Amino acid sequence: MLSACSDAGKEKELVDLFTTASQDLVAINFDAATTEDLISIDTFFDYRIEGVKSNGVDVVPVNGNIRWSLSDGAVSSIDQNGRLSSGSVAELVSVTATFGVLSTTLDVTVSAAKFDQVIKLNDTPVSINMCQAQPIQPIARYLNDDGSEEIRPVDNTVINTITWLIRNQEDDAPSQRALIKTANSLAELQALATGGVIIQAQAKSLSSGNIVTSVDFSQTLGHNLNSLKLCHKSETDLSTCTLSSVNIVQNAVLPIMAVANYQAANGSSYNQNISAFSKWGSDNISNATIALSADRQQLDVTGKTSGTTANVSVACGNIEQTVSDSAIKNGVVLDVPVTCASGNVNCLRDTAAININSKTVSSLTVTANNTALVDDTALVFASQPPATIVLNVTANYSDNSSLDVTADTGTVYTNRSALGVIAKAGSPGEYTVLTAGNADIQITFDSQVFIAKITIP
Repeated sequence: MLSACSDAGKEKELVDLFTTASQDLVAINFDAATTEDLISIDTFFDYRIEGVKSNGVDVVPVNGNIRWSLSDGAVSSIDQNGRLSSGSVAELVSVTATFGVLSTTLDVTVSAAKFDQVIKLNDTPVSINMCQAQPIQPIARYLNDDGSEEIRPVDNTVINTITWLIRNQEDDAPSQRALIKTANSLAELQALATGGVIIQAQAKSLSSGNIVTSVDFSQTLGHNLNSLKLCHKSETDLSTCTLSSVNIVQNAVLPIMAVANYQAANGSSYNQNISAFSKWGSDNISNATIALSADRQQLDVTGKTSGTTANVSVACGNIEQTVSDSAIKNGVVLDVPVTCASGNVNCLRDTAAININSKTVSSLTVTANNTALVDDTALVFASQPPATIVLNVTANYSDNSSLDVTADTGTVYTNRSALGVIAKAGSPGEYTVLTAGNADIQITFDSQVFIAKITIP
């Protein structure tokens, strides 16, 4: 008979010590780049923690095993992912994050001030080149009932209500050079071409109840693009990847990407996948269709007509073809080639020939009563003969795909047995065993031949 006791408090201390030591951390802090200490009522904010390594220099994100809590009496709440959901009243709350034996606290003011209008595109100047994207955090003016102002980032409930207006600087015309997309309470500036634009934010003022349009925010969309090329999406070294003339079989999908080489401010260069912000086209969508993937990180080319070629083109910048506003928002994929006008230095282009070949059967795989057969080699069944032999035929294709063709009308079974088995009517591949002996059945599908031999005791 055994018995034991433990001190739960000491056990927890040991677990906390292990948690901290396993990460080699001596302190944790709120990530200053993603932290707000002033937020609106009835909204939310996601806090992040970073840890200081024991060398006192290195800082790393801390993502798991954090315990989050709020000061006693708080109307607001926080979940264990660090999302603070503010209540419907103004209050001051203390947010505490605990990781092992380490903890850090931040005082957060939940304000009842009401959104009035956006006053800045971003807290810091935005530097962006064509066919790139960058997150932005608009800065707004909030008004208290006493008329005092709070200048802070637009909160999560308001940012989704903003309509962004973008015009060309030189002619004041609506611009397709850039757009701002908001998803999951995050705004992203996307630059599709180079040049100057004027950006305005339009939203309902919760203070006055009116639709308010911000002042003009001037933004330059840089060039700094050295070259553009097409690559296989599977390639990881963007500096050496290539895509020239490629072959795919009919109905197969070829994922490709657009890779840009940019000039950095320090004189160096770097490569980037810009598939999402490029403009795509094809000279023949009957031969091969093209479509951006759901995450827009690749273009999927699907071969349609064997023995043909489709030339897929990609461009960054202002192409010659007319592009609709909806295509700008959802991804430019045209059923004509994309081209850059002669002498247009603000448009770069590349193209590749996609050859569509026939999908051929390379071999057949056959089983008898779920046992694999070897072509033209007898399989000897056990001492107890089966009443029925069931053949299953699989066609293996040149693109490494497979298909069960047992009942396909193109599968031909020729019973070359003397007496041993007889085919079951209406059941392709099934044979009734009549007597002991050797069954010999030739199977033909798409010019491939397999000889199924079975010895029946």
